Amino acid sequence: MKTDILIRFMVPLAFACISTWLLTSQLSLAAPSIQAKSTSQKNAPKQFNAADAFSLQSANLRTLMLELYECNPQALQKSTTVSKEEFVQWVFEGPFGWQFDAIKKTKTIEALNLSFNAEYQGDRVLPLITGLYTMLLQAYGGKNEFTFTKTINPQKLTIAAQNIEVTSAKLLSIKQDNNELHLSDNCNKNVKQMLNDISKHIDADARRIAKEALSTPRINPFQMDANTLEYTPL
Repeated sequence: MKTDILIRFMVPLAFACISTWLLTSQLSLAAPSIQAKSTSQKNAPKQFNAADAFSLQSANLRTLMLELYECNPQALQKSTTVSKEEFVQWVFEGPFGWQFDAIKKTKTIEALNLSFNAEYQGDRVLPLITGLYTMLLQAYGGKNEFTFTKTINPQKLTIAAQNIEVTSAKLLSIKQDNNELHLSDNCNKNVKQMLNDISKHIDADARRIAKEALSTPRINPFQMDANTLEYTPL
């Protein structure tokens, strides 16, 4: 009788111990796999985000504009009587869509050329920054600062980076001759560094996008209905 009671007590206990051991073993085996998966996801490179990349460049251009007005207060006086901080905020956050009557609503390369045009008598900093901003927005595939295309042509970014280097070279070659874009030695160094940093970031973005494009799997047209296939415009 005692033996039967003992057996009835021991069997469930043994079963519980075995179940606990099996569960512990399974968890131990699963842990490295879960950890490896988590580490893999953590180390996976973040997909390029054009909006974030452009936002960084926009902030850099704000800083550059402030620096140029700090170096050339006479340029600011041709546009406004408010502080450079207020005016820069007005330029970047105003409801104008980067179309300014003062520079004949020029953008991109046209605005950049205007800033270096000897016959232009207005504030040269405004078209310079407008040209750089709208050029970069276009290069990053932006319709505006909030809306960007899904695909970006890295070649356009490479060209934009080169245009920024051209801008730097033009700025640094300007003689005093009453041109408000003339930079003192200290300003010269700061502006050159700012433009160089912007150019390097854009080049890095171009290389990253090109690398991602190469790793993107292409469709296999032979596995699709030929009647539904369409050409992709370049």
